[in-house]
Amino acid sequence: MLLWIFNLLDMFVAITLISVHFNVGSFLIIPTIAYLVIKGIIFIKDPFSIIDLSIAAYMVVLALGIKTFLTWIFVTYLIY
Repeated sequence: MLLWIFNLLDMFVAITLISVHFNVGSFLIIPTIAYLVIKGIIFIKDPFSIIDLSIAAYMVVLALGIKTFLTWIFVTYLIY
């Protein structure tokens, strides 16, 4: 059950990442960053948590207006 919740929330993060990339849903970025940081800290021993923390760091950069190709790499990771 917990895996389903994390999967749905990761899909939400991917949708938020795409929408912020296209300047649509910037109001969702703070809760999304908070979710990724909390999830990354809780499961810090898992190597994929480092990726979650790096996505959170990238979203901070994205909030500042810097857009790169990393958006699509991170979206692919989150959907997978």
